[in-house]
Amino acid sequence: MGLFKFLGGVIGAGKAKKQSRKAMQAQIDALNRGIDVQDAQFRQTREDFSPFREAGYSGLSGLGDLVGINGDESQQAAIEALYSSPFYQSLYRNGEEALLQTAAATGGMRGGNTQRGLADFGADTLMRTIDRQLASLGGLAGMGMGATESVANFGQQHANNVTNLYGQQGAARAGHHLFKGGVNNAMWNNAGAFADKAVSAFMPGGGGFGSLLAGGF
Repeated sequence: MGLFKFLGGVIGAGKAKKQSRKAMQAQIDALNRGIDVQDAQFRQTREDFSPFREAGYSGLSGLGDLVGINGDESQQAAIEALYSSPFYQSLYRNGEEALLQTAAATGGMRGGNTQRGLADFGADTLMRTIDRQLASLGGLAGMGMGATESVANFGQQHANNVTNLYGQQGAARAGHHLFKGGVNNAMWNNAGAFADKAVSAFMPGGGGFGSLLAGGF
């Protein structure tokens, strides 16, 4: 190996390592942009599903109040709220008018049957109102659970995608280091070969400095 060939190899190896580093950085930058896109989409998805999840939380809390698992006071407050609700008031008022009209027509306005009928109708109306409220709250809770499950599935997909991109970053860095190690190894081998030739050149009959410039083993 000649002197100029050896120096050219050293310079070329340095350039090759520099280009490898640039290529690695470009690949990592592209992967980071991909991670940013994944993160942004996940945040947007969570935001899009947020109203449904919050409605589900409200429905679940309302169910807990109405069935009593959140305490007696909460249950009592929930039932009193139903008494005051437009739905209950409308049903009871219409039913009461119908019962009173029937009693008036039959002459039983002040009879015990009318009073019992009004009491029974009030209880039935409350139960109907409670059943309706339970169904509504259950629907909200179910919608929230579905939204939460959708976000969880998307989150798992997001985690898998980002993990894959990080793995590609690791592969890019490993590839660069392996390439750099190979170049360094080749440079050391060439340096050793050049040193061997230099020693041989200056030994008796070796040809001296001129043989180092000539190249070839």
